[in-house]
Amino acid sequence: MSVDFVIPYYGDPEYLFATIDSIRAQHQEDWRLTIVDDQYPGFRALEYIESLGDERIRYVRNEERLGPNGNTYKASTLAEREFVSMMGADDLLEPDYLDVVLERLRADPKAIAVQPGVRVMDSEGTILTSVGIGDKVKRKISAPARKAGVISGEEAVKSLLSGNWLYTPSLTYRQSALSKIPYRPDIDAIHDLAFMVDMLMEGGNLLVDEREVFRYRRHQASDSSTRVKDGKRFDEELHYYGLIAKELRAKGWNAAARSADLHLSSRLHALMVAAGRLGAGDFAHAGAMVGRAVRTG
Repeated sequence: MSVDFVIPYYGDPEYLFATIDSIRAQHQEDWRLTIVDDQYPGFRALEYIESLGDERIRYVRNEERLGPNGNTYKASTLAEREFVSMMGADDLLEPDYLDVVLERLRADPKAIAVQPGVRVMDSEGTILTSVGIGDKVKRKISAPARKAGVISGEEAVKSLLSGNWLYTPSLTYRQSALSKIPYRPDIDAIHDLAFMVDMLMEGGNLLVDEREVFRYRRHQASDSSTRVKDGKRFDEELHYYGLIAKELRAKGWNAAARSADLHLSSRLHALMVAAGRLGAGDFAHAGAMVGRAVRTG
């Protein structure tokens, strides 16, 4: 087998069932799927998997809750095949997803991952024809990489630290690159960016493909949305940008380090949230968020 799907799972089982079904509908059948259950209440996921009788699917349940970052890292260590996909437990694949990503990865021996085209859907599965400001910013920042079809080195890291334009659950990785990344605790809200930056610092190409073969589900009530509301996300981001700026300077990637120092998109996001809080009359909370936004790393 050449592809491992590993899914860190904690959430609505019905979403997971649809995700599994979309994997089983792939044109290419040479894959294995591992569900890593982070102590979600009940055993509906296990029961559904057993009902399928598909030997390509295995189920692992953590003995204790690891959280999004810890569970994602654990899932990455369970991958053994040449290529690895760590999609979300609520996202969907088009039937030709593997056709597209494997074509690109096999054509470039230096490729460490491929970002395919993505369509954004809401919690009900409806494709959004008009996306929000966050998705528009992603497309703007990623335009040079999408035009070239590839990005690497300090240029890639600088671009991602200016604004993380990846839809990380849609990526497929080369396992040999993924296995080198370290575990970084206390960055749940930004662990997806940290994964890719660490891989790019080791070398290799990040491929970008415009073909839309992935459906990314955006929830208002997600863990990341909750962290935005209580300000924890911005604390975690500030912590990470400070750490990675030091590592980049030690590597001699000073331009990328400056992008980490500025963490512009993070600051703007915090300011937008702060403005919304002000509109609601929550002056004290908004002031704290503005303070986070303007501090340097």
